[in-house]
Amino acid sequence: MSRRWTTALVLPLALTACAGGHYAPGTGAPHTDAPRTIAVESYPARTEEASPPPAGVVHARVDAGVRPARLELTMWGTPGCMPYPVDVGWTDSTTVEVLTAAGVDPACSDEYLPVSQVVVLPVYYPADGVRTVRVDGATVALAVDTGR
Repeated sequence: MSRRWTTALVLPLALTACAGGHYAPGTGAPHTDAPRTIAVESYPARTEEASPPPAGVVHARVDAGVRPARLELTMWGTPGCMPYPVDVGWTDSTTVEVLTAAGVDPACSDEYLPVSQVVVLPVYYPADGVRTVRVDGATVALAVDTGR
């Protein structure tokens, strides 16, 4: 399988910082061997579904109406403990593959909530041509917004 990977903006895992991963000013972030998220945004999901799915990603939405295009992944889980995106690339002109890492927050709560995480898509192919999104090898539900 051929992949073209991007050098997406890499940000520290925002969910860890929000969940109490504080450090003394001027000392920098604590060192961790965990991969960093490539999500440029993370927020509570906007979903009409009243009950959570069995597990994992429930929805992927490509916003092809902006440049660069963005992919919004909505997952159910415990904030700070759910998987987060660490790499994204095209496997062919219609398929985007996302790799995730497990959340590392040791203070997971009992809440089971939908969270959306947004990544920037590589520009190798037109984003409005996306027909399949795969997360860690599994195909997920997809919607494409072309902005038209």
